[in-house]
Amino acid sequence: MPCPTETFLHIIAQIEHTYRHELTEKRKQRAGGRAVRLELRYFWFAIIAPSILAITIAGIGGLFAMDDLFVVSWILIALSYLSLLLYPFVTLYLYRESVKKVLFSPFGQLLEANVRHLMAADARHLPDLLALDAQTLKVGLLELKSGRDALSMRTHLVCGALHKVGILPGLLALILGLAQALEAFNALAITVPMDWFFAIAVINLFFFMLSGYAQVLLGHHTRMIALCELAIELKEAS
Repeated sequence: MPCPTETFLHIIAQIEHTYRHELTEKRKQRAGGRAVRLELRYFWFAIIAPSILAITIAGIGGLFAMDDLFVVSWILIALSYLSLLLYPFVTLYLYRESVKKVLFSPFGQLLEANVRHLMAADARHLPDLLALDAQTLKVGLLELKSGRDALSMRTHLVCGALHKVGILPGLLALILGLAQALEAFNALAITVPMDWFFAIAVINLFFFMLSGYAQVLLGHHTRMIALCELAIELKEAS
């Protein structure tokens, strides 16, 4: 017979697997829609692809001392930032029918979109957690909180407070870099080096995406912690 700790870890793994399965099913249901396809194309071709191409072109320009290629890199990075800033408005337009439904029935639509699938997963595994003793649940809760705090600290170590300031540092670096490029054009000497302005603009965009992914992981941790706390509360109340 497995020990309670192993049983707890197995249940947590099953919960995580169920979350992924439910989210995958939700994506499959949405994948056939035209709006979803356009959103994915916009994300990859308007935000990600120009950044990758800009880094590649800047690397080639630095390797072969072709300073005029850096202007192209700046334009591509500017395109990525502009697309990122326009992304919320693009999604609002693509999902305008859903937005109308939210305006008329906000609570019901938000529950349907964000809660129903995960709520079903929680309800499925809550009895498994209740079958464990309170001590095992409390120890498991402690480990989950420690894991979340460790992930949060590692994210903060790499990305800093980027989830609070967003793309502002990179946007400022982009503006300064484009101003420098404009001065080069006005002087009829296209020599825009890949200095720290370009590096900040690129790195900020990359870490912004990384920080967003880390926030999603932290959200999953928080949800499992809340489920364990609910199990402990119900256990102590019974």
